[in-house]
Amino acid sequence: MVADPGRWPAALRVYDVTGDVVSIGRWQLAPERAAGNGAILMRRLSGGRAAAFGAGFVGVTLVLPARGALLEPASATLRPEQVMNRYVRGVLGGLERAGVAAIYPGRDTITARRRLLGVVSFTEARTGALLVEAILAASGDPSALPRLLDRSDPGGVVRTAMLLPSDTTSIAAEQGSVPALQQLADWMADGHAARLGVAPVARTLALDEAARVSTLAAAAFGDASWLSARRPRDELGRRASAATMLGTLDVHLALGAGGHIQDACISGDLIAGDDTIPALEDGLRGCPADRLAIDGAVQRVLAEPHRFLLGIGPIDTLVDTVMKACG
Repeated sequence: MVADPGRWPAALRVYDVTGDVVSIGRWQLAPERAAGNGAILMRRLSGGRAAAFGAGFVGVTLVLPARGALLEPASATLRPEQVMNRYVRGVLGGLERAGVAAIYPGRDTITARRRLLGVVSFTEARTGALLVEAILAASGDPSALPRLLDRSDPGGVVRTAMLLPSDTTSIAAEQGSVPALQQLADWMADGHAARLGVAPVARTLALDEAARVSTLAAAAFGDASWLSARRPRDELGRRASAATMLGTLDVHLALGAGGHIQDACISGDLIAGDDTIPALEDGLRGCPADRLAIDGAVQRVLAEPHRFLLGIGPIDTLVDTVMKACG
């Protein structure tokens, strides 16, 4: 669907995938592929925590040309920390149409009756294009995540909080029936229309558009390189972690001669601009293992208006964790 195509080239997609799937965030480390009965691992473009996906779940994505594309006036802007609070409203409106009294309590979750119903995250490209992604439990059980990770990640590379069935819910559990995908899509379209003031129009991609999408997807995601782009590296032997609002921040380092940072990997349950984490890693390379120097490197990267890092609390959390890894 497109949202008011006469005004904005925005797209709303509601989709499902088959099988037992674990969806990991853009900045989480991925394990080596498990043999045998491992659940499928997929990596989102957006960040945040790992989530159960696949059969019984539905994905909702909203693509906009800019953060303020659906604001009035059109020239208005949003700070990064305001994005999810604004654009999750369409998903909440869709759930309301389904008879589900869901709320966004903050951070990266969607809940109903204080139980986890879904996760939401976003990312932003250097061009300003915005992607908001949500995974909702249609009839599935989000508390299956630890069991799915036991199968797909027996080494425990992807960390998650333990969930019990009593901690989670689903659209089916809340409204008494299992919704069809088209029904969910209609609810989401209505919710975005009501909450964001747009006019979604169902649309099928033209043949040339579909071919272009397939070409781009094959180039970017046609093999396992996208999933394995971030994996534990033995040469980064200095490691430290910190508990954060979304889960965990991990810093892996190698120190070179003179105590300078030779290489760095920043990972975890993070929400960041498309090039923020790579820029932070690059900024740390060659940096002395000194708090003032490390803080300066981090501040220089985050001073760029298109770069942001959410989910860790004060930015000192990152500096502290780097210092801890330096030992």
